Amino acid sequence: MYEAIPDFLARSLYILVPSTLLISFGAYLALISEPRSTLFCSPQHDWARFVVLVQWAGVVLDAAIVIIAWRILAWARTTKSRLRTLAGILLVSGLGAGIFWGLSGDGVGSDTLFWFDVVIDGLTLATLLVSSSLLAPEGGAVLGFAGVVTFITGFLISVQRVWTLGSWENVSGWQTWGAVVGMSAGFTFFLHATDIKKVMFIHRAFVIMALMAVVIAVSIFTPIKMSKGMDSHPLGKLIYDSRVESDRWLIHASYSDSLPSAVREYGERHYGRDPPKGFDRWWEFAKQKKSPIIDHFKQMGDDILPFWGVPPAKLREDTRKAAKEIDMALLQIQNGTARHNLPTENPYQTIMDELVDLIKDFVEHLPDLEMAINLNERPRVLAPWDQIQRLAAAGMKRKKASSLLPGGSSGGSEYGKKDMPKPRLTEAVDKDELLKNTMSPKALRELTSLSCPTGTKVKSGVHWDIRDFCSSCAKPQSNGQFLTNFGLSLELCHQSDLMRLHSFYMTPAEVPPTTSLLPIFSRSKTDNYADILLPLSHPPQTTPLTPPKTPQPWSKNHQKLYYRGSISRPYSDKPLLRGGQEERLVHLTNLPPSSPSTTTTRLILPNQSRSRAHYRSVSTPHLNTLLPFDTAFTSYSPCQQTPSSCPLDFHHLTSSSSPPDPFSSQYILTLDSSTSPSPLFLPTLSSPSNVPFLSTIFKEWYTDRVLPWVHFVPVDIRFHGLHSTLAYFTGIQGQTKEHGSTDGKWIAEQGAKWAARALRREDRQVYLFRLLLEWGRLVDDGRDEGGFKISSS
Repeated sequence: MYEAIPDFLARSLYILVPSTLLISFGAYLALISEPRSTLFCSPQHDWARFVVLVQWAGVVLDAAIVIIAWRILAWARTTKSRLRTLAGILLVSGLGAGIFWGLSGDGVGSDTLFWFDVVIDGLTLATLLVSSSLLAPEGGAVLGFAGVVTFITGFLISVQRVWTLGSWENVSGWQTWGAVVGMSAGFTFFLHATDIKKVMFIHRAFVIMALMAVVIAVSIFTPIKMSKGMDSHPLGKLIYDSRVESDRWLIHASYSDSLPSAVREYGERHYGRDPPKGFDRWWEFAKQKKSPIIDHFKQMGDDILPFWGVPPAKLREDTRKAAKEIDMALLQIQNGTARHNLPTENPYQTIMDELVDLIKDFVEHLPDLEMAINLNERPRVLAPWDQIQRLAAAGMKRKKASSLLPGGSSGGSEYGKKDMPKPRLTEAVDKDELLKNTMSPKALRELTSLSCPTGTKVKSGVHWDIRDFCSSCAKPQSNGQFLTNFGLSLELCHQSDLMRLHSFYMTPAEVPPTTSLLPIFSRSKTDNYADILLPLSHPPQTTPLTPPKTPQPWSKNHQKLYYRGSISRPYSDKPLLRGGQEERLVHLTNLPPSSPSTTTTRLILPNQSRSRAHYRSVSTPHLNTLLPFDTAFTSYSPCQQTPSSCPLDFHHLTSSSSPPDPFSSQYILTLDSSTSPSPLFLPTLSSPSNVPFLSTIFKEWYTDRVLPWVHFVPVDIRFHGLHSTLAYFTGIQGQTKEHGSTDGKWIAEQGAKWAARALRREDRQVYLFRLLLEWGRLVDDGRDEGGFKISSS
């Protein structure tokens, strides 16, 4: 009897149960250790049990599909009938998925290249399935194939998790080890239970020996990797490296010490092109105003480069065309005089008046020109990537006017012959017309995808797995949890998850962007937009607070991170209420200890027995009680309009009628709204007693002249490193010493000094003077022949 037990176990299919459970448990351990995104669910309004029920239903349906497919293919007696059956299943499944996808309208970037990728990927998957069915043993094709594929995918994830041990992405060594051991043991039992002799032409014995070797290696590697730790906090080194890099950047930004050297430097940085006429006047003006930036105007060069591929006459025509759109103004410079077309009663008149006032000190040196100024908070030009690249490539080539453009005068004399267009405001437009033209968030995301190059994440589609943290989206610009390349973090095309984590892409646009490359000048934009940035003051309704003229000392300010948000948008659906950057911030930093949430945060903590620091997983509600967060909403109109469907408990509306002075806090978080960057950043930067924590996806005219970790603290919009960043500067109450208070004070002082040196009114004038010279040349018919040259005499 006892001798028959091993033979029974070897032949019995019941052994599949523990083997399958081991493989599933190993895969579960590998997946559960992955970090989650900061998108949240409300216990009051989101059905957590229903979500779990649907997940279990998905597991049951997957099992049913495998069993049914196994039965169908098992009945096929010949290879020909098996291929016919499998081809029929694939064809019907593909047609059904295509019809469902088409009806849902979730396609993004549906151009020819996109469909080509879909067809190629589909054919590759079909070939894999057909080949696997032929390689699998008779009678168990689907069962063996399903088991092998499940193991391979889960095992690869487990091994990948091994390489991330000790980093912020993987803080649990035993889970990673358990995943590898569980899947290896389960697959060994599975091979015996299904009597699979070979796996992809490799004998079962060699596969089992390889798995044993991997288990032994992981068992040795895991404790070594987990005990390694860090000699010092990565932020300390990052701040030091940024100090060194800032000195190099300043030399690069002001390399020229004379007009001839500035002309040479201009040519080297602008594809061999000469500076515009009047460059010598600009040089004198910049020196007179003591501008610390002489050569580095990369943002300006990138903004105007595509317009070199557009003929001057069309630029002048398109300027007038753009000025007739909603929330646009026209700035005209003629015969040494600047004026605009906004009447006195227009609420944006003060913005244009200030712009004209900035120009008056150098207007006599400017050519005749016109500019279409965007008064709306949202940027306006969202042209396809291939169009921008084609025009930019043309702009990089030095061409004579006779070979590219028809001859003629500069076109400047025609400005005075036309009446300035009458401005149109959003408030004055008929509501039905405005609603009809409003672009939905889905349509906006589709347009945004077309502004990215083929092969990028955004062009391929919106990130669907919003529960899990997209490591591949954040890794290019980060070192662990911390941003190391702030400029790269502003680029969207490799960060498809931001489409579901920022309200700019989740709210409708009342004034939809144009897909044509129109010459529109705006205050701010995201990386995908082709607006030309210029120094423009904020509208009256968003006038930022100003720091006190005599700020109190750093040590007198409260050691906390301050944020107050006010949301007045009329539109908020469930994805926005749970995924908007402002909602996520306030929710994440206000979770109370009594919260049922199981959210955890990865944090750098010192080892109790060693001096080395390690990442640890800490309960977020508990951590919030140990870190000095002061974040709340002063108003939240979506909740006030539909209180029954809004999770007020998570939005934490402050009851104070008069919010505290933000400048009484050492750290101030400046966060985007759904349309534009925070107007509080520059006032915070100019205060020597406050450190701006900047979390943004927007660019402004000064973006490339303020340096992260020197003038401000960058925070990823995903907020996965917010707690760790604040803990470095303030320490954790009762547990760790304060590490970065000295660094925080230094950043506050450096930011204030730089703002007083490079972000003054005079610096805005220097930037604007150069921009107007560049634009004046672009709209001149003789632009390729009229550059500034140093006289040889």
